[in-house]
Amino acid sequence: MVKKILAVIIFILFTLSLLSQSQINIYIGIGGSDYGYEFPQMPITGVNSTVIYYNISVSGASPSTQQNTCILINKTQVFVQNVLWYYGKYENPEWGIEIWYYGSLQITSYMTPTLTGNKYTLITLWNYNKSGVLITFYLSNGTETFNETYYIPGKYNGLFNIQGTVIVGYGNGATAYLAPGFNVSISTTVEINGKWYTPPVILSGLPTTGENAVFGRTYLSTSNRVFVVYNNTNGKQIFELQFLALPSVIIFGDEVIVFPFGSLWEIKYPNGSVSFFVNETKYVEGAIVCPFGITNLPYQSNIPNVTHFKLEKKYHVVYDNYSFWVPQKEYVFILINNSYVPILIDNSTTISNSLNTAVPTATTTTITQTSVTTVTSFITITHNSYITIHEITTVFKNAYNSSKFYIEEIMLSLVILGLVLYLLIRNKK
Repeated sequence: MVKKILAVIIFILFTLSLLSQSQINIYIGIGGSDYGYEFPQMPITGVNSTVIYYNISVSGASPSTQQNTCILINKTQVFVQNVLWYYGKYENPEWGIEIWYYGSLQITSYMTPTLTGNKYTLITLWNYNKSGVLITFYLSNGTETFNETYYIPGKYNGLFNIQGTVIVGYGNGATAYLAPGFNVSISTTVEINGKWYTPPVILSGLPTTGENAVFGRTYLSTSNRVFVVYNNTNGKQIFELQFLALPSVIIFGDEVIVFPFGSLWEIKYPNGSVSFFVNETKYVEGAIVCPFGITNLPYQSNIPNVTHFKLEKKYHVVYDNYSFWVPQKEYVFILINNSYVPILIDNSTTISNSLNTAVPTATTTTITQTSVTTVTSFITITHNSYITIHEITTVFKNAYNSSKFYIEEIMLSLVILGLVLYLLIRNKK
């Protein structure tokens, strides 16, 4: 009997491990989500997103891909949308421009440009010229480019709330229901002082009161590319905010390497001087590194502080043949088969006796690789300073243990447990 019970426990744990998810998830409520590439409020002047449609299987009308920005003009929220409806590789897409303020739609333009293919770039730029804000919209398939420009008088006060490029409903508050096979990728950069960078935070799945989508999930792959795919485990339409990338710092030898790659950072040295860098900088004990422009994040209480990192060799991390240090409690994003997997490094790791005695408070942890099947074979083609088109051949999925489960997964586990206990009781009789 003891062996049977032990076998039951192992079976249940194995079943739960198969149901685990890979990203940092925060469950919010019931309803639809925005799936894609969102980032916090930052001092930017443009958004550039390349979108590739591999399969747009849906139950109902095709969803829209929206590049959303909320600009403050005369301290009034001006909601700016660059919207694309894609119906198939050999059909012309629909392009929509919408600008909302004073509680209603003030500027609108819809057209069906003579563009074909499944790869498109949406760009929204805004420029303040002392008397008003000039907003320019672009749509391109890499061969032909269309643009529209609008002028709104007033004083520019920066941005408000979350920005980004998302897969949502097809208009007028509608919900898009993604179906098996749905697969779209988004790669976004933001303009800071005339140059383009990756947002230092990438998230997806925020709840919305406007258009939204259900039955989806997102993954972050190399080149900061986010995939939106069908996911039937979210059948209860639970809001599931996913942090796909958080600012992360590791100290490798004499170098400080930051994530996500391609984002803009600043370093404040102990002598008071400041400089800016991308991807890596020299290690200086006691210096502080910050992702440029982040002041706060949604649901910040659920994640470690990622607005600034004081450089010190506090946590020792061993992964395969690599050894590096982490300055504070944070998620380190490990690249496994072209897919980023977050690993939380904190003070629950065990103290190592083999570490340098100069840092006696340091702790160490060892990370082991998980089973992953993922993206293969991609190329990047740059057409000009604005437009980057990516091509990829397969969709990916990954697995990594997490302490959070969907409600239906818990119910399934209880059903399995009940069934096994029933069989044990019946055999005992």
